[in-house]
Amino acid sequence: MKISGYEIVSCPFCSQLYRNQIILSFNTFDSSYFSDGHIEGPYIPNMPSIIKCVNKNCGKFFNIKEAKIMAKVDDHKYVSSEWESAYYLEEYKIGTNELEEALAIGFCKDDQQEIAVRILLLRRYNDFFRKDKNYKFSSEEKEAFIRNLDRLIELHENESTTGTKLFLAELYREKNDFDLCIEILNGITNENEDEKTIKEKIYSQAKIKDAKVFNVKVIAIKKEFKCNNCGDSFILFDLSKMNNSLDYKHYRCRIENRVFNAASKENNPGSYYRLTRLQKLFRIKKPYQDTIPKKNIVCPTCNGTDLEIFNPENQNCIKCRKGNYNVEKWFN
Repeated sequence: MKISGYEIVSCPFCSQLYRNQIILSFNTFDSSYFSDGHIEGPYIPNMPSIIKCVNKNCGKFFNIKEAKIMAKVDDHKYVSSEWESAYYLEEYKIGTNELEEALAIGFCKDDQQEIAVRILLLRRYNDFFRKDKNYKFSSEEKEAFIRNLDRLIELHENESTTGTKLFLAELYREKNDFDLCIEILNGITNENEDEKTIKEKIYSQAKIKDAKVFNVKVIAIKKEFKCNNCGDSFILFDLSKMNNSLDYKHYRCRIENRVFNAASKENNPGSYYRLTRLQKLFRIKKPYQDTIPKKNIVCPTCNGTDLEIFNPENQNCIKCRKGNYNVEKWFN
């Protein structure tokens, strides 16, 4: 991230000063992308757009673009102590309560501003799951979360761009309306490669009825296998679309008679080393490997280790033992 200095800005309603970074460039290397559009990473700056004035005698909301620019200063070169003590916006983060308040008092002047506030509110609610995937909403949080989703759906339902349709499908998925999510995704036919990946991952999570926000890099595209004799089916990772060094495979637990996915490798816990010339010449030590075979693969339901590698495309149904599995077509 490259910073050229700071802007000293003031609240439009009072004399409270803020110090805001002037960012020339930043990169998204090693960042995480989420299904709600949120991006976070070590090189992503915090760039707040909606502020609730920190002056307790004011407390009014404003958009950072509406703030009056008092001065632009170089790094650590302030003209006055007042400017140096201005509230640093890099440390500011607006929460769900403040955003709900902004909506309640009519802060938004038009639909576009309301969309911006509500998308930020959606991401703040989803932050709970980003921090703890097992987080449970309180009844009040759940009600507010759904209310925000409903309004975002209303504000986007007449849009026709592929990106907007994908976002609309994601909103329905997070609302637990998986059928409508899938219906919208089935109607998208002109997506580019990046949009196709997002589409298939949202679709996959809808098929397994998972409504939580997800990390786009982590979640696997899935596919469904169905027996042509008894109709038994299960959903597994689509191994052909995985780019993962841990070499995931399908396994069948003989005890539970169920099929699941698991990594057959793990990251090497040993510290990195470089081979000497003698070690290379006489092969007395193996080259360092980023991943090594996983020693213990267990069934996620019974923790058993009586497993076999299972290929549903050429093995018989695990239920009736007679039929064969066909891949159900999900995507157009």
